[in-house]
This record gives sequence, structure tokens and C-alpha cells, in this order.
Amino acid sequence: MDELRQDLRIALRAFAKNPGFTAVVVATLALGIGANTAIFGLMDQVLLRLMPVHRPEQLVILEGPGPFSGSSHQNSHLVPFSHPMYTGLRDSGVFQGVLAHNFVGVHLTAGGTTTDARGDLVSGNFFEVLGLEPALGRLFTADDDRVPGAHPVAVLGHGFWTRRFGASHGVIGQTLVVNNQPLTVVGVAPAGFQGVELGEVVDVYVPVMMQAQVIPTWPSVAIGDWRRRWLTLMARLPDGRTLEDVRPAAHVAYARLLQEDLNAISGGSERFRAAFLKKELKMMPGGRGPSGLRDESQTPLLVLMGMVGLVLLIACANVANLLLARASSRQKEIAVRLALGASRGRLARQLLVESLTLALAGGALGMVVATWTGTLLIRALPSAEAAIVLTADPDLRVAGFAFALSVLTGVGFGLVPALQATRPHLAPTLKSESTALAGGTAPFRFRKGLVVAQIALSLLLLIGAGLFTRSLMNLRALDPGFEPDQLLTFTVDPSLNGYDLARRYALYARLQQDVSAEPGVKSVSMADVALMTDSNSSTTIRVEGYEAKEEEDMNPNFNGVAPEFFGTLGIGLLAGRDFTDADGPQAPRVAIVNEEFARYFYKGENPVGRRFGTGRGKSDFQFTIVGLVRDGKAASLREKQVRFAYTPYTQEPNLGALTFYVRTAVDPAVLGPRMRQVVAAADPTLPVREMKTMRAQIRESLFVDRLVAALSAAFGCLATLLAALGLYAVMSHAVSQRTREIGIRVALGAERRAVLALVLKEVAVLAAVGVLIGLPGGYGLGRLVEAQLFGMNARDPLTYAAATLALLAAAFLAGYVPALRATRVDPMVALRYE
Repeated sequence: MDELRQDLRIALRAFAKNPGFTAVVVATLALGIGANTAIFGLMDQVLLRLMPVHRPEQLVILEGPGPFSGSSHQNSHLVPFSHPMYTGLRDSGVFQGVLAHNFVGVHLTAGGTTTDARGDLVSGNFFEVLGLEPALGRLFTADDDRVPGAHPVAVLGHGFWTRRFGASHGVIGQTLVVNNQPLTVVGVAPAGFQGVELGEVVDVYVPVMMQAQVIPTWPSVAIGDWRRRWLTLMARLPDGRTLEDVRPAAHVAYARLLQEDLNAISGGSERFRAAFLKKELKMMPGGRGPSGLRDESQTPLLVLMGMVGLVLLIACANVANLLLARASSRQKEIAVRLALGASRGRLARQLLVESLTLALAGGALGMVVATWTGTLLIRALPSAEAAIVLTADPDLRVAGFAFALSVLTGVGFGLVPALQATRPHLAPTLKSESTALAGGTAPFRFRKGLVVAQIALSLLLLIGAGLFTRSLMNLRALDPGFEPDQLLTFTVDPSLNGYDLARRYALYARLQQDVSAEPGVKSVSMADVALMTDSNSSTTIRVEGYEAKEEEDMNPNFNGVAPEFFGTLGIGLLAGRDFTDADGPQAPRVAIVNEEFARYFYKGENPVGRRFGTGRGKSDFQFTIVGLVRDGKAASLREKQVRFAYTPYTQEPNLGALTFYVRTAVDPAVLGPRMRQVVAAADPTLPVREMKTMRAQIRESLFVDRLVAALSAAFGCLATLLAALGLYAVMSHAVSQRTREIGIRVALGAERRAVLALVLKEVAVLAAVGVLIGLPGGYGLGRLVEAQLFGMNARDPLTYAAATLALLAAAFLAGYVPALRATRVDPMVALRYE
């Protein structure tokens, strides 16, 4: 320990004497370690971290994919179950416990103020299965899960309790109004637990048995209905049992329940019934909980983690080059110490201590860089819930990662310089011969190899950045099929305020009229399914005159819209007519279809006047097609063209929220406050949510693509800068070592252009070798991320050419300065150079 303390003191004195060298090394390492720590912090929270519940490794996620009969209310990325299927699995004895839940948007009124909040309908054993204890009051029990509509109680999320009620203990026993249903607060969920799905922050928990009261738009009670699938399930394994241990018994229990389910199905072909009984219960580890945010961001995060890892490798190569250059100036010192009896291992350890000290200093500064970078990333998130869940503040796991990475980095970039520096040629070095000061040609060749590696890795990153950037450009240039400029959008849901169907229709009609009368508004319309929100609604149909094949996809997307929808959005009407106010609840049911619908079912013929119906039964063809519109994007810019049928919203029997689209003659953002006033004039208790311009909505829908493109471009530029600095350092050292040779050449009559070409030729060789090595790696990276690209593939020649030219230009600039300095060598000075 005494020797280590002595080595540390020597290292600190040496760094204090060379503040410029120290600052460059620490800053280089801070950028590399900080970028890696920032991405790891997000990846840890999104991909790796377990839920803060009791023994999360025992939890499993359940899914029941396959054919089904009935309706599916899927507000999660998981396949839901019916309530009878849940109770059957819960009571099967296979699992220690099975919980059920269903996310639901709520209007929550407390203290006379109504806000838009996130609710979760949960089974009575929800908190028990998770092994949670209340922060205040009590949590739900089996007694809250017995009789439909008889349990008007609520548990608040800890974050919501803190934000809305100031963490007051007096909240217990208070009455909240949730979707026009009075509920009594009985408890507060524990701190740190924000729900079972990452990215879905729950404000209030309500018993499943209150479904009919809290989800007023559903036409009937879903409790006990085999045909309505709406619950997401998770289970806890028995103590001492693994997933494979319970899988056979779970499949047996599920098969029995499928038979019971099938008995409740009327009709259906023999092929359907056989396929229905062959379904298997899908079980997946659930310790991290299900998460659409995780599924969406997993590949981009892994790609970014790989890219910042390459940036750190380039930074390490740069620092190793600097240490080798510094070691060359310390050859005489090291040779003297070896001649006086110091062991090579002792000197190597001292040099490693210096490297580790630099690395730890870079890691400490890197934590600051990571916090700053992580904060910027989280602020850029389009999801407010995700921004609440994620944090840029480092915890012990992130700090441990940064420390381990710093140590690994210190050893990685310090080991080779330490070994090279402690192996000098003693006699020539002690005589101070200039040719021996570098320790021979082997270290210099190694430094050139590091530069080649830096160039190759930089090219790989530039190719990746180019592919992601070009993909984003393709998405931005895509015609969505409507005109997004001068368009304001917002959503209201009067059904959650207790409005019956007739009152909803009346309120929407009034709001459309009032908004249309506002100055600066050109037109206004509404839609049931909001555009560019990755949402869709589909229904099975039968088409008159079209014979569907067995198991053919007969599920086009539907959207209920108001009159003037197509004119307001700028969607071209190709044939027939638009909807009018005459297409009301009592009028004949009509529809407008898109070109893809007409191509698929009518071979491109004019569909106006044709009919189709919903459902698999033999019911009448209820809908008459009255119009044809051009194709366009709906859920996202990435979606493939789908068959679409639009219906009047006034003919929607389960009408809930509608999204308004306001075409303006002025900046749409300016009209936002006025739109809120219009809604408040109609109902002061009705919250307005998701108000933004359509351009902003499209940008949010492209968030992952924009984030990956921006970060990969930043990492590519940083890597190129580091590689250029490394090349500059090597060529500067090479010029200094060849000063005498260059002076002799100039003295013998060599032109300065020839000297310039001599140095640049070496730069060109290093850059060319790096490019030749980097191109196959770039293609491999392109193939790896090809699924994330849009409108292009991994062989895009423009991207490869642009990345190569950018890197060669950076290499030329990095090598030109030392080459120019070489042309200015004074022959008389050079001939005396030692």
C-alpha cells in the first residue's frame, strides 16, 4: 500500500507539471465514459431493472394468442383475456396467484377540479400477488373483488398522491369522482411503484368489479363474459418452482378452460373450433413487467450502446497514442531507473497507476457528462409518463458501471504503453541517441495500427449515422396522404364526465359549430381514432359479392369521423360524396372507403353503391358505400397501406373520446388557448388533452427515429474528431522524429511540394487501410439495423460514399497541418537536431 500511495503521489505530481496533457486525456475519457454511462443508465431503467415488488423473479406474464370469437379491448401490447378465463386460471391451483388489470383513461375530480389521469382497473389480489404494502391506509383485498358495482373504493398512486394532495395523510376517507363515479380513497400505493408496465404511470387504482361504472362507453358489463377479452394477466410461481416446472400443468388447465370457452361460442367452422382448442398459454418471465416502451426502444438502445462502446474504444486508442508519445519522452528517465536496479514490473505498475488515475478522473467527470446527457434525452421524450418514470440521476448501479468502465478503460489504454515504455534499449538510450528515444520502430508501428483502427471504427459509426439519417429523411419526405400544415389537434372525452350518448352527440356538434366560428379557423372536424398516434381500430366484415377464403384477413381498419373530415385534413375525395349532418343515428348506415379497400374487394372498380356488413354471422349488409377517398397514412408514417373504412361518428354506438382537427389560416399554436376557452364555455369540468399541431404530432411519432439519427450522428462526429486527433498526434510525432531526414532532403534540393507529398502519402496509406477495414464492418452494422431503416437497405451507396469522403476529408485535414510544418523545416536547424 505504501508503494501504491507513492506511485499515486508521483502520478499526481507528473500530471500537475503537464496540465495540458492531463486535461486532453481526462476530457477525452470523460466524453467516452460519460456517453456510455448515459446510455447504460437509460438501458438499465428500460431493459434491465426489475420491478420494485417482492421477489420479482417469480412473476410471469401470460398471453393467449390465437383465433378467438368476440371482441378484444387491447390497450396494452399483450393479448388480453376474458374475465372468466382469468378467474379460471386464478383458481386452477397452478400458480401461487394470478392478477388481472386493465389500463383506462379517467377524469378525476377532487376539490372541485377535474384533471385527466391514468387509471388501472385491478383485481382484488393485485397488490397481494405483487407482495406490496401500502404507504398509507390499506390496499385492495379479495373482499373488493366479489360483486360487480359494489366496491366504490380507490387506491392512489404514490406519485399522484404526492403531486395532487401534497402527501397529506388526510386523503384517506376522502371521496373522489372518477369518470362520474364517486369512490372513497382507502389507501396509497408504496413509493417507487408506479404500475406494472414501464411507461404507464398509474394515478389511481380501481377494483375490476367497478368496470361498468368506470368504463361507461362499453355496452355491457364485461364481468363474466367469455366473448369480451380485456384483461392483462400476470402470475406468481409457487415457491421453489420454475417456469418449466409449472408449464405442463398450466397447459392442462388452459386446455380445460378453452373447452369451456368454446362451449359458449355459437357457430364457427370445424376448422376454427379445432384451431381454437389448439391454442397454448404463452408464459414469459415477468420480473421487469410488460412494457410497450421497452419493446419499442430495445433495439435502438442496444444499437446506441454498441455505438458509444465504439466511441470509447476510439477514445482509448487516442489516449494510448498520447501515452505512447509521452513515454517516448520519458525513455531516458526509465532507462536510468532500470540501470539503477528498478524492476520492469515495478515501473510498469507505476505507469498503470498513472493510467488508472487518469481513467478514474475521466470517469468522475464522465458522471457529470452522463447526468447532463441523460437529462437532455429524458427532456426530449414525447411521453410525459416516460419522463416521470425515467431519471438521469445516477444510482449505485450506474455509479458501479461507470467505476468498472473506468478501471477497465484505464487498464485497456495503459497496459500496452506501460509494457512498451519499460522495454527500452538501455545503451543507446543512455547515450541520448535520437533514433533510440522512441524505443525503436515497434511502438511507432503500434501507434499507426491504433490510428488505422480508429479510422475503421469511425467509418463504421459514420455509415451507421448516415443510414439512420437517410432513413429519417425518407420518413420526413413521405407524403402522409393529408396536409399536416396549419392543422391543430386536441382531444376531449365527455363520456368520462357522465354524458350519455345523446348528450355526447349534442356536445360534439356544439363544439364543432363554436370552433368553426372562431376567427382564424377555416374548417374543423373530428375523428374517433387519432392520426399518427400508433392507434387503430379494426372490425371483421363481410363484403357483398365477395367470397372470403378460409382464415382470410377480413379486418379493415375503421374510423368514425365528422362531416368535413376529408376536406379539413386535405384528403382527396375521388368519387361519391362526403358525410353530412343527415347521416345521423337514425339514418341508413353509410361508409366511405379508401383506394386500397376498393382494390382489394372490388378489383379497383368504383365502390360507390356497394355494401358490406360487420361480424361473421349471416346478418344483413348494414353499410352502403357512398364515397371513395385516396390512400393515406393513419397510425404512423411507417405503416403499410391498409384497407380503410370511414363511418359517421354519429352512427357509433359506443362513442367515447373524439379528436378535433382544426384547419387554421394563422399559426395553429396561437389558437390553442382560445380552443381551451371554447371547450370550457361548453363544460368547465371537461379536460382538454393532447393539444398540439399536427406537425408536432408527426415529430413525436418519429421520436425514436429522430433520437437514433441524432445520437448516431453525434457519436459519428465525435468518433471522427477523435480519430483525426489521433492521426494528427501520430503524424506530428512522425514529423518530429524525421526532422533531420527532412532537413537533409531540403538541403539536397528537395522541393517543398515533394516534402508535403511525402507526409501526406503516409496519411493517405493509413486512411486507405482504415477505410478498407471499416467498409465491411459498416455493411455488417447496416445489415444488423436494416429492420429499423425505412425506404432503404444496408447497401445504400450514397451513404457509404458520403461517410468515406467525410472521413477522408477529416484525415486529410489532420495530416495536412503536420505535413505543412514539415515543409517549413530549416535545414541548418534540422542538421543540428538531436
